[in-house]
Amino acid sequence: MARERGITDNRAILNPPPKHADIAARVSTNREEVTREFGHLTREKVVEKRDGELVIVDVARLIDMVDKVRER
Repeated sequence: MARERGITDNRAILNPPPKHADIAARVSTNREEVTREFGHLTREKVVEKRDGELVIVDVARLIDMVDKVRER
């Protein structure tokens, strides 16, 4: 989604932010798990929520995290 909307200086802004249910459907999980993961990503300062948008603060780190999960 970040690639589709554009990445600048390792940041991406998703406006409007995707719904947790939509993300869950894309990755074959449930909304609750997506909500928990967003909480984790927020605590790790990878994403932040701002006035009607989701900001991916560190796109490279998020890609690295996803790649590590896929290697399992």
